[in-house]
Amino acid sequence: MEENFLKKMAEQPPLTADLLVRKIYSILEENIISMALLPESKLVEDNIARVLGVSRSPVREALMQLENAGLVVRKTGKGRVVASFTEQEVIDNYEVWEMIESYTGGLACLAATEEDFRKIEAVLDQMKGLTNVEGEFSNYRHLNYSFHYNMITPCSNRVLIRMYENALKPIQWCWNLSIFWQRDFSRSYGEHDELLSVYRRRDRARYEALARRHIHDASERFRKEYARRKQAGEDAAPPK
Repeated sequence: MEENFLKKMAEQPPLTADLLVRKIYSILEENIISMALLPESKLVEDNIARVLGVSRSPVREALMQLENAGLVVRKTGKGRVVASFTEQEVIDNYEVWEMIESYTGGLACLAATEEDFRKIEAVLDQMKGLTNVEGEFSNYRHLNYSFHYNMITPCSNRVLIRMYENALKPIQWCWNLSIFWQRDFSRSYGEHDELLSVYRRRDRARYEALARRHIHDASERFRKEYARRKQAGEDAAPPK
């Protein structure tokens, strides 16, 4: 697992000094969220620095930032590893996400412009185009994130936006697994279409209730399917 990941990192374009930490962070974050690096995978400073041809300092800084984001943890005897979560921690994170997105999105729907609506609709149109297409997990998960993020960004409260970003990162792998397990994206598309319809009407109360239900239902689907696969000994991860 680690060797394949490092090989992919080596194929990245050269990194300029001013963007080095940010780029290393971005590469690691994407590989964690996409589950190219599974929970408990070791992250060795020396190996990452060697493959990228950089010193350990920017790698260490990127890993520290990932720790702060909740994506990486330190473990005695193992060093830094990709974070894993108990079932209760997953449920707790989903509850925080449900609370923040429903409230922030409710404010955002009142402030959104026609340009904001068009941007969200464009993402939804792309999601619709993938509803019956095999092997589009990676593209769909990116569109799914873009849809939700574009829904909350019209909110003028930047503190809420930062809270949303920080709350979502630790459980994006859960979100991504839920999408992968569905395979047929029709239900997901239908829920997002309904969300946008209410959002466009600027019906804040209805939107907040619908957003809470959408995220709560996603949490329940994840919990049940994860438990089923664990009991059956099935592989949980999407293909690379």
